[in-house]
Amino acid sequence: MEIHAPHASAQSWRDVFKQLAIITAGVLIALALDGVVGWFDHRKLVREALNNLRSEMADNVQEVQGLFANIATERQNLEHASDLSQMLLDRKKIDHLSLNLVFHSAELKDASRTTAEVTGAFGHMDYADVERIAGVYGLQTTFNRAQDRTNEHFVAAFAGASLLANPDQADAERVKQWRSEIVLTLAALTVEEQIGQALVKRYNEALKRP
Repeated sequence: MEIHAPHASAQSWRDVFKQLAIITAGVLIALALDGVVGWFDHRKLVREALNNLRSEMADNVQEVQGLFANIATERQNLEHASDLSQMLLDRKKIDHLSLNLVFHSAELKDASRTTAEVTGAFGHMDYADVERIAGVYGLQTTFNRAQDRTNEHFVAAFAGASLLANPDQADAERVKQWRSEIVLTLAALTVEEQIGQALVKRYNEALKRP
């Protein structure tokens, strides 16, 4: 919006003040209109960011919940591996050897959170909303780290399964190390599951908010 001074020249101080008043009023109106437009733009930005965050969290809930069934299977397989390691230590014959070790992980997204940061949407949100979202994604980061730790132990436990190829020649110390990795993997899996349950609860609480 452009503000132009009257074309006629002022003939008195009264005319000068009148023209200044008109110009000042025009500037204030222009600033007010710009402020209103900016406010609506910010509200739109916040609304879009919140919708995207809710959609992302809803997808992440399903991803974590789908992982729980896999965790139960992984735990059973690891416990079976533990039993086999004990049989190796006891030099017992293993009939019908079968072991299936597969690691699953939840791929959690955070693109909407990153976008909200880059666009400045968080700067226009209510503090309570920002605090709640930060809490959710902070716990999500903790869960991802727990998954990484479980994966590290699982790799070692998986590698130790090679001892079953020649059970009669398995070195006792290597078997003990394998058994130790299995125990650590089971412990890491339990921690991962507990954090995952807390994360699902945090997701659902955030999704229930208007």
